[in-house]
Amino acid sequence: MTRIANFCPVCGRRLISMHVSGRSRPYCASCELPVYFDPKVAVVVFIERDGRVLLIQRAVDPGKEKWALPAGFVDHDEAPEDAARRETWEETHLRVRINRLLAVYPKRDHGLADIIIAYSAEVIDGEARAGDDAADVGWFAREQLPPLVFYPSITLTGLWAKGELDL
Repeated sequence: MTRIANFCPVCGRRLISMHVSGRSRPYCASCELPVYFDPKVAVVVFIERDGRVLLIQRAVDPGKEKWALPAGFVDHDEAPEDAARRETWEETHLRVRINRLLAVYPKRDHGLADIIIAYSAEVIDGEARAGDDAADVGWFAREQLPPLVFYPSITLTGLWAKGELDL
């Protein structure tokens, strides 16, 4: 995702480009402040039950019609674990308990997040059904994985399919 800043968020004046903190950044000469772009952080949730993994089919781009683990962005005032529970609920109508941190991934594909925090979780309530930006939801065995999208989903399900994911 490209980030652009043309005007100062403090005074509204046009920004210039200046070398600050080791790189060229938007800079307000009037306020003497650089503009720093914060990374977009997302969570992804790996849920296994009875030898099957829970996946959602994307209803929107990027990745429309392909499958992925439940995932979404962390709000500015939200703990990542809370975001993981909320996103799972929004996409699958399942309440989950977060079990452990699995990994932290950098941006490695066309997804919109810069940093992705992966958790394992278990279902504590609800019946799986598609919600929010999911067109469908399903449980898949190792040998029946559908076409996947996004580096964290592909990596985690690949490790799981080979029996190498420590849940």
